[in-house]
Amino acid sequence: MNRPNKNRVIIIEPSPVVRQGMKKMLEENAEFTINGMYCDFQSFQNKTKDKPFDIILINPVLIHFHKQFAVRELFPDYTQIVVAAILYGYADSETLAGFDCVLNIYDDSHKMQKKLQRTVQAFANRDGNSTDSVDLSDREKEILVSVAKGLTNKEIAGAHCISVHTVISHRKNITKKTGIKTISGLTIYAVFNNLISQDDLE
Repeated sequence: MNRPNKNRVIIIEPSPVVRQGMKKMLEENAEFTINGMYCDFQSFQNKTKDKPFDIILINPVLIHFHKQFAVRELFPDYTQIVVAAILYGYADSETLAGFDCVLNIYDDSHKMQKKLQRTVQAFANRDGNSTDSVDLSDREKEILVSVAKGLTNKEIAGAHCISVHTVISHRKNITKKTGIKTISGLTIYAVFNNLISQDDLE
């Protein structure tokens, strides 16, 4: 996916206070720019024809009015955008599972920005070759998750009751199979392939 220098964001949120807060928080980061703000899904549908965007932030409460659809099915013309939930109340896990990430407004702005940046990066990698599905063994997936959590080789060895030499061997195999050499790249791979959630990385 070829993205512009800034990620263009649409906010769909009924509360004007939350809309303005999310706008201010995102505009603190040079990577994001706000291309539109709407109070409901209908307003978004009526007014976004000529406004390009890369990210939609939407309150899951608005999804409940379209319960017969999965989140992605509400945006059939926007298959290459990130759809993130703005969460500050109850939303059932089934609804939240349809989003690419969940931004909890009780988190600080830095945490929300980093979560959104990781999700955008995962999408960018998905459209390249770096995150194509590969055949990792169950043990390799376990080691990959530990790497993504930031554990050292010694800590991984202790956690999985194997030798450091075996950990190194698994890591070499993971790198060979995925083609990814950096820890940050492997972390993004693990998140995108649902081996670990972004909340586990905080």
